Amino acid sequence: MNGNYREQSIKIHGLICAKCAREFNYKNRQLLTVHHKDGNPKNNPADGSNWENLCVYCHEDEHSRGMLGDYLSGEEKRS
Repeated sequence: MNGNYREQSIKIHGLICAKCAREFNYKNRQLLTVHHKDGNPKNNPADGSNWENLCVYCHEDEHSRGMLGDYLSGEEKRS
C-alpha cells in the first residue's frame, strides 16, 4: 500500500481516537494520526488491521510509554 494509509485508516476506523474516544470532524481532523500497532510503519495491510487512529496527544503518550518501558527495563539504546 502506498503512503496514503492515513486516509484509508480514517475511512475504515472513522474520525475518532481509539484511546480517548475524542471525535473529530473535517475542521480538526489534522489532530488525528495513525498509530501502527506493531510499531512498523511499513506494515500497512489494506484491511487496516495494523492501524489505530489516535489523537496527537494519545499518540505521543503511546510512544512515550514505550520509551519509558525500554528505559526502565534497561533495553534503551546506548549511544
